[in-house]
Amino acid sequence: MAKREIELKALEKAAKYICTIKCGLCPMVVENIPCPGECNLESLPWQCWFAYFQAQSREESGQA
Repeated sequence: MAKREIELKALEKAAKYICTIKCGLCPMVVENIPCPGECNLESLPWQCWFAYFQAQSREESGQA
């Protein structure tokens, strides 16, 4: 597994863990922030956390 794949898998696991701790709520509800991605009926809360952390990382690295 490539380093990038390992990092993405770790990010996915972290998002799922945090989502579970936050009782399945999306970051918009918990952190009162707009979702960085498009949400629909098929979206799972951990996917929103994943997108939220990716957006934060891009902002911190100046790639927003």
